[in-house]
Amino acid sequence: MSIDSTRYADPSYFKVSIQTPMVVAVAGGCNSGKRDVCDSLIQRLSETYSAKTAIISLTDFYRELTEEERSLYEQGKFNLDHPTAFDFDLLQQAIMSLLSGNSTTIPVWDDEHHTKVGTRLIEPVDVILVEGTLVLYPKSLRELMFMKVFLDVDSDQRLTRRVSKPNRRGLSIDQVLIEYVEFVKPMFEDFIWPTKKFADIIIPRSYENKTALKVLGNHLEDHLKKRSVMDSSNIRHPPIWNKNLTPSEQQKSSSTTTSNGSPVLSVSSNDTTTTPTESTSSSTRNNNFRSFDFFATTAESSYKKLPK
Repeated sequence: MSIDSTRYADPSYFKVSIQTPMVVAVAGGCNSGKRDVCDSLIQRLSETYSAKTAIISLTDFYRELTEEERSLYEQGKFNLDHPTAFDFDLLQQAIMSLLSGNSTTIPVWDDEHHTKVGTRLIEPVDVILVEGTLVLYPKSLRELMFMKVFLDVDSDQRLTRRVSKPNRRGLSIDQVLIEYVEFVKPMFEDFIWPTKKFADIIIPRSYENKTALKVLGNHLEDHLKKRSVMDSSNIRHPPIWNKNLTPSEQQKSSSTTTSNGSPVLSVSSNDTTTTPTESTSSSTRNNNFRSFDFFATTAESSYKKLPK
């Protein structure tokens, strides 16, 4: 699995009113179309399942510059594409907070002046798309992901997009090309391209690859279907947790009924589907993911089993 569940042994860690949200990382080089892919997925999932979704961009998690770094930035000599330019700890805290079912505040970044200008609030959601060049770079961040996607786009095509799009920083074409040669291209080769090996899905040509996007969307929809197989009216009591057991042992020791005979959730460690111990009539099911109420599960059972 992609997640080391031992760090989440405390059952209260993911104690939320619905099952833990899916976090999907969308990585790739600069100007590879990461945001366009996220927007496409958001539209599809929201229309089909009325699922609450959110996009988090790595570029909102730049760290504030020191006076010396600010001077280099103003001269065009500060590397904005190096991993040290980002506050990965803050990004990880935000994702973990959302995984816990909390409303979470994240920064809003001004690209033109390269500084934080405010914050925005993200309410508890079902699907979180985290997009950015280096979202697969830190191991601790990768371990929080339900799925990891890498957009494989030719470097010439990415450069063409970079030159042709509006420049908020007011750089000339020459400055854009110099920045690309000195910073963007070397950072892609040294830090971004190597993270491709961690991806579960690699999409050539990015958002132009409609077939791959359809497959990706189908996969997310299938998982939402599995998570929404039980009507909330059939759930009366949450699972009984034994704090002395590990997540795996807890799953094996879970009884099918409570002391008063009410049904509880039965979770299989080999499948991500949470199913009731009593059969659910197909008439009680629908495609509205938000109409179902799930109780907390451990991280080990909340995510699908990913290939190594």
